[in-house]
Amino acid sequence: MPNRPGRTAARTARPPMTATEMAAPPAQRIDPDAHAAFMLVSIANRLSASASRAYMRQFGVGVMEWRVVGMLAGRPGITANQIGQVSGVDKSSISRAVHALIRRGYLDSREDAADSRRTRLFLTPEGHALHDRIIVSSLAREERLLHGFSEAERRTLFGMLGRISANMPLVNAHDPAGDDAAAPP
Repeated sequence: MPNRPGRTAARTARPPMTATEMAAPPAQRIDPDAHAAFMLVSIANRLSASASRAYMRQFGVGVMEWRVVGMLAGRPGITANQIGQVSGVDKSSISRAVHALIRRGYLDSREDAADSRRTRLFLTPEGHALHDRIIVSSLAREERLLHGFSEAERRTLFGMLGRISANMPLVNAHDPAGDDAAAPP
């Protein structure tokens, strides 16, 4: 690879940490085993990647398409925007998944009778059949994920995850550059 101006052929190693950096209090470092956001994102990323590989191999759709199909099976007629809001996935990813599913005959889009600017999404009979095949695998993966948890522990886990989800407005209101007026009491 040719050198670009201002670059050397060999990368230099990062300089060792300074005494000040090494002396930073532990509270200022992330412990991956005791940092909720890190753990949640890490688990979600690993679940999503493995599900996408498995679903693509078994059913010909990735995890994003499965999320859309799964949402529409439980909430027929919602919009792509609503799917994104509920799932926390960006609009462009949802849009790509929706268009792929429409092209393949799994979804039908209809203009909203009350608001022509809005498009409602529905599973086709083929989409329902796809859902019915994938849900078996999805529930088996969920059972493996929660293996060893008692029913009481599962209820506690879902209760805590619900509380974390309810705290998202506080998290989203945090401004690291400014005064954090939205901090909890």
